[in-house]
Amino acid sequence: MVLNEEQRLLQSSIRDFLNQRAPVSALRELRDNPTPQGFDTSLWRELVDLGVSSIVLSEAHGGFGFGWMGLGAVMEEIGRHLAVTPIFSSVVIGAALIEAADDHHSTEILPEIVAGTRTLAFACDEGLRFNPGATATLLNQGVLQGEKSFVLNGSGATDFLVLARTATDTKGTDGLSLILIPRDATGVTVDTIHSVDGHNFARVKFDQVAVDHRQFVGAPDHAWDFVSGVLDRATLALAAEMLGGARELLERTLAYLNDREQFDVKIGSFQALQHRCAQLFCQLELAQSVVYKGLSAIDQGQQDVAKLASHAKVLAIDCYQKMSNEAVQMHGGMGITDEVDIGLFLKRSRVCNQILGDSSFHRERFATLCGY
Repeated sequence: MVLNEEQRLLQSSIRDFLNQRAPVSALRELRDNPTPQGFDTSLWRELVDLGVSSIVLSEAHGGFGFGWMGLGAVMEEIGRHLAVTPIFSSVVIGAALIEAADDHHSTEILPEIVAGTRTLAFACDEGLRFNPGATATLLNQGVLQGEKSFVLNGSGATDFLVLARTATDTKGTDGLSLILIPRDATGVTVDTIHSVDGHNFARVKFDQVAVDHRQFVGAPDHAWDFVSGVLDRATLALAAEMLGGARELLERTLAYLNDREQFDVKIGSFQALQHRCAQLFCQLELAQSVVYKGLSAIDQGQQDVAKLASHAKVLAIDCYQKMSNEAVQMHGGMGITDEVDIGLFLKRSRVCNQILGDSSFHRERFATLCGY
């Protein structure tokens, strides 16, 4: 449940790079002066040059095949720095969906994702919560009609991977297809929404969008056969990002406790605060063990990735939420002000909680997978 030497070197190099190019102050700048793409394109180009877009793709598709443990190490650093990039939407989900479908799009699109010239966004959510089985966007007689409400990094995407219902007599995740829709296609409307954490998502409307058979990604009506597995892996990658954010919060809080004085002593010497920090450390280590186990299970081709993904997401949610709450409180009154970075991590934790399913969703899913 630890990183090997190569993975540690990768994590260290990404950390050094983000320390220089994407400190938390960069999030403030982007929040106050948003770009049309929703992220810093020059930062993304530099990350692409470092090979971030190639980590988990197979060598056959121009990737490094470095594995999901390696990607998890990168996602931890993304979480530590609150860096805004399209890595999660375009690489972790988008490229993985294209590769999993294993059709003609692989040779056409994956090299462009690796090169950073194309970015994808997965258009799935239609309601207030993650629920792919409730997909109502319909593709009928070559015409796509519907609306997606929470498309991560949809503002800067060149293409959308749209989950749509193509078999009208089906329910749940049966009869779904994955369709590649260019952003500039006739009938596509993209409304950018800036979220509380400084990131962005988009509400995308598809109004009588013409679709031909070449735009299907994978087999029609059977997209969930491979989409579900990709989303499990993406959930673990997101849990790794949350783990990185929680670890950064703990380190910042410990540094503050060892610096702040009250009653002529460092407040870190108060036993009550030491006990609370010890509990946070234990919760963080527990979450890390499950996240790493899940990422390792992907690389080893184990069959229990779905259960581990839900387990890891629940623990990451609980850990990040608790850590951010305690960090704000231990920083005292200044902890709730915008001048202190702690509040930015708290807001990011709340948004991450909702991406790809909240705690209730994954607790219920885990119970179902265990046969309850």
